[in-house]
Amino acid sequence: MKRILVASLIAACSLVSHAAAPSQQSIELLLNLVQVEKMMDSVRPQIQGLMKSSMEQALAGKKPTAEEQKVLDRYVARSSEIMGETLTPELMKSINLQLYSKYFTQEEVDGMIAFYQSPTGQSMIAKMPQVMQGVMAAMPALLSPMMEKMRMASEQLANDLRALQKKPGKAGN
Repeated sequence: MKRILVASLIAACSLVSHAAAPSQQSIELLLNLVQVEKMMDSVRPQIQGLMKSSMEQALAGKKPTAEEQKVLDRYVARSSEIMGETLTPELMKSINLQLYSKYFTQEEVDGMIAFYQSPTGQSMIAKMPQVMQGVMAAMPALLSPMMEKMRMASEQLANDLRALQKKPGKAGN
């Protein structure tokens, strides 16, 4: 009985370790179905909005002068340009191909293709930009309290380190 169990476990492990890697063509089909490039294009403006919101929060309610606003706008524009230069469709496709090949089997990719070709999958694809937009819109409200807590934790860390430096017998005194 033990031998059958051990043999079954070994067989199961070898099947899992030898699962077929997905073909590049099937991954490309899946990426086209889920409209990866369109998703990336829709996320960029949302990231810009998040950056603007973060800057407004950093200003702590102070209205920037016209000159400061120009500087801030240049920063957002340059950051967007850098993001566009860096996160090219070709690069993102290459990364997706590598990651999907690494983490999914052909069977899993085939299952996802079947799902995204279904009416439910098509509905999900159509609605994901709105979902992502909602997530990005919610981020400033979520991040603001977190950033304040992190600022306070940083201040506490600095105070604790200063207190340690003041103790007798510490190097630097």
